[in-house]
Amino acid sequence: MPSLRKRRSLEKAAMALEDPVQFTESMLNHRIWSRQQEILRSVATFPRTAVKACHASGKTFIAAAAVLWWVTTHRDAIAVTTAPTWTQVERILWSEIRRMVSCAQINYPKPATTSLHLDANRYAIGLATNEGVRFQGFHGNVLIILDEAPGVLPEIYEAIEGIRAGGDVRVLALGNPLIASGPFFDAFSSNREGWNLITISAFDTPNLEGLTLENLLRLPETELDQNPCPYLTTRRWVKEKYSEWGAGHPLWEARVLGNFPMQSDDALISLTWLEQAKLRTEGDGDIVAGLDVAGPGECETVLCVRQGPRIIQLRGWTSDDARGDVLAALLPFKSRLKRVQVDTVGIGHYLAKHLKDHGFPVTPVNVGEAPRDRERFANRKAEIYWQFRERASSGDLAGLTDDRTIAQLAGIRYSHNSRGQIVIESKDEARKRGVKSPDRAEAVILAFAELGGVFGVLEFYRREAEASKARRGIGAGLAPAVCPKCGRAVSRFGDFWRCHECGDNGLCERPSCPKCQSPASRTPSGWRCMRCGIEFYETTPRPVLPTRSNLDRWP
Repeated sequence: MPSLRKRRSLEKAAMALEDPVQFTESMLNHRIWSRQQEILRSVATFPRTAVKACHASGKTFIAAAAVLWWVTTHRDAIAVTTAPTWTQVERILWSEIRRMVSCAQINYPKPATTSLHLDANRYAIGLATNEGVRFQGFHGNVLIILDEAPGVLPEIYEAIEGIRAGGDVRVLALGNPLIASGPFFDAFSSNREGWNLITISAFDTPNLEGLTLENLLRLPETELDQNPCPYLTTRRWVKEKYSEWGAGHPLWEARVLGNFPMQSDDALISLTWLEQAKLRTEGDGDIVAGLDVAGPGECETVLCVRQGPRIIQLRGWTSDDARGDVLAALLPFKSRLKRVQVDTVGIGHYLAKHLKDHGFPVTPVNVGEAPRDRERFANRKAEIYWQFRERASSGDLAGLTDDRTIAQLAGIRYSHNSRGQIVIESKDEARKRGVKSPDRAEAVILAFAELGGVFGVLEFYRREAEASKARRGIGAGLAPAVCPKCGRAVSRFGDFWRCHECGDNGLCERPSCPKCQSPASRTPSGWRCMRCGIEFYETTPRPVLPTRSNLDRWP
């Protein structure tokens, strides 16, 4: 019969095999901190775990420990690791695995560059691919590690779901939350069901635990380098990044606090604005609907109904013919409905006609047509999307409770073309970075689009005249109010001015942006920066035009 000491030793070894934390500390000879322990126990308990973390939090290290625990303690176990690039697979995660194997209590076989075989049916392997088919064929007890998960292609996530159809399959996705769209972002927003979610802030790590930002900024220089775990996020680094980025900067949010950025540089709508709209419940006004129609095989036909700033209904259908469903959803509002704004490009034309035949006040919307403000926007789509952005930023939005819609709205990006016009990212470009068609977002934006005549007929013709002058090169810059040589009135010729009296002439001045000092272009109401897009009013007087009181100054 084994001695008491021997029995306790065997019990301890058995517990180490069951508990990944004890396995890591006793078999792999590594002490791990609280959040790392939480990640390992989540892998042992939950089918899917997603971890968004600050920079240098030890997330890749703990993923390596999870791989060795899985293949060591599970019969016929397979561990598959992946990352966006081969370099990340080989030099980051598998570098950690090879280092752990070399100092473990267990006599593991020598691992190859990206594989470790314990026997024919028990092994770990690293893959870097954009082909989901390479993830087929793994069945049974499978652990899948997605390192730098925000950059892993959507096709890989879809292939992983196929593996999860049978057997005991665990998924661990880890990364810095830099990209507020794609499958990793969805795990923390619209697709969070079924995921155990973990967030690691720099202030959770052992080096900053118990410190607030205010306390950190007051620390003397000597204490900034007092880090119990110097291989994790350090005090000095966090302080430097605060000085460089400041609180609220997207990189501060992602790399220091472990949150998805509140406002990416090219994000159309801040996630913060959308989360605030989720909390608002008040709002009254006209009832307006927006309808985005999906063709056969596409995602969803989506209807959004709003009352003033408040969304009161949001529904989607995946059937090929949603005419009856849409009609039934709109019937309760028919007597009070001011208009139904339908995207009539493509198949939407027929559904718009169907609603009109049933007596609904349909307003067709062609997002590809010219905008009202042709200088600022590339097309009507950019104009109505920007309208929604301004509404959301001002707080004039409520009842946005659907997580999938919030995720889609937060994932929309914009840019400026060579003419300085605002352009919304196309669906093809969004699809390349793993973003599916934002059907719900488009229905909401259509519902809030201001399509009617906001200004009167005289204002319309005034704007058209201004646009015509701009196309002819008139009004591109500022001419002097009077001739600087003789004080008489001047005339403009394209980008030049000329005095009527003495013939002096020169180039019209173009004002600089008060924010970034870049050149500006004229708008009907003032000026707009050609780089950052802000609008401002001119401070230099306009040229003097002939009136009854100054006719003597004109030849």
